[in-house]
Amino acid sequence: MKRSLQLLLISLFFWSGCDLIDGTQVRNPDLTLDVASQQPQSGESWLNGLNQRLAYVYNNFLVTSELSTDNYVNEGSFFNSSVDNGLFPDTNGDFDDAQKAIARLREQAVYGLEVILPEHDTEAAGTETEAEMHFYKGWSHLLAGELFTALPAEPDGPAVSPDTHFQRAAEAFGRANQMAPSVSYELALARVYYNLGDRDQAVTYAQSVLDQSPDFLRLQEYDAVNNPSNLMQDAVYDRQSFNDLQPLPRLDFLDPKYGDLGGTNESPVVLQSAEEAHLILAEAALSEEDLPGAQTALQNLLDLVEDRPVREFNETEEPRQGASGEAQRPNSSDYRVRADDSSPWKEGLVLDRTAITPVPTVSGTSVTESEINSLAAPGFDALELLYLMRQEVFFGEGRRMADLGVKWPVSETEALNNENITQEDRTAHIPSWMPGTYSSINEYTVDGEDITITVNLNRLIAMERGNRFE
Repeated sequence: MKRSLQLLLISLFFWSGCDLIDGTQVRNPDLTLDVASQQPQSGESWLNGLNQRLAYVYNNFLVTSELSTDNYVNEGSFFNSSVDNGLFPDTNGDFDDAQKAIARLREQAVYGLEVILPEHDTEAAGTETEAEMHFYKGWSHLLAGELFTALPAEPDGPAVSPDTHFQRAAEAFGRANQMAPSVSYELALARVYYNLGDRDQAVTYAQSVLDQSPDFLRLQEYDAVNNPSNLMQDAVYDRQSFNDLQPLPRLDFLDPKYGDLGGTNESPVVLQSAEEAHLILAEAALSEEDLPGAQTALQNLLDLVEDRPVREFNETEEPRQGASGEAQRPNSSDYRVRADDSSPWKEGLVLDRTAITPVPTVSGTSVTESEINSLAAPGFDALELLYLMRQEVFFGEGRRMADLGVKWPVSETEALNNENITQEDRTAHIPSWMPGTYSSINEYTVDGEDITITVNLNRLIAMERGNRFE
């Protein structure tokens, strides 16, 4: 029964842009929505479908969002080949797919809350099942706010701002937490209030998470047999002989975060981790010029990262060539790297890909305790270090775009089917302080065994965008 409902979800939603045309037009003549909804525990089955839907959502945005930043560059052609250059037109099919997937998740959660539970599974109302439906609804708004300049919050509605989506996410997570208190919901609230710049609320929920579950982790699972498989794993590991996605050399030691687990098992994507709570507390302390408080939070973060698992991967078949067969990308632990031409050299950032490679699978960082202790003031240097840690800890999770302030536009498809979409909605946002030549964020120079990254984006964030709470 659960599997039938999951499959049913694919046929329930036929879209024009981000609009749900008619969720009751089921194509399978032997299984109608009414019949499926009236089965025992239909709420739990619907929830299983929401979980599967979120896996599809991540498949529809994660790879492209990582390519839109300095985390990865596309050296092949199988995945998006334009975002590396800062080309974000509203005709980009990946943006359209991402916003449709987010809207499907939202509407599927709404249907569960407004139809499935009150009409077909009243026993599940007010339980953890309903709370999780609110969570998935909130997560759709959270992703809409972090990834897009604006998106409709309802079918045929106007595109609303990221802050409006964050407010709606806060409402949904808040309802979930009131109904069935959970560390997951509190961490989601901390993330939303962080995005809104609400220091007090973000700190309250972040501290509560750490008090209850210091090593909290929530994963988005995948299923290679019943679908979906993990597209990010395909991009960074399974297709290694195709050389598709390559990390910035400074981040090489974190790649691949998702790799082969053996058999038909797929790597899960990190959805939430307690690491985020430490990072929020550190940035909040810096905003109040509390350097010791920030250092304590970052040292606690280091302790947690050191306890996270490391897995060995075999990437010996990956050619590590540049585009169009250009020179070999850094492929040996002999290299040392610096974040720009005024930063210190660091060793151990590039791994030897001719041997079995140990890689963190939840979080990792190159920052050391001595670097944290040597911070002299709660200024640019401290904030740069914090954003480096955010980049490394959240590597491969689709979080970097939000830290950069880069946002995709509403798609042309949505605009053609929704008269409320404006030209402004269809325009991507790239902060004015980002490099004029966008592709330079992926560039570096090699002199012997010394690698210099062209643009230190974490320094730019610290100097130009500043603290999220200020």
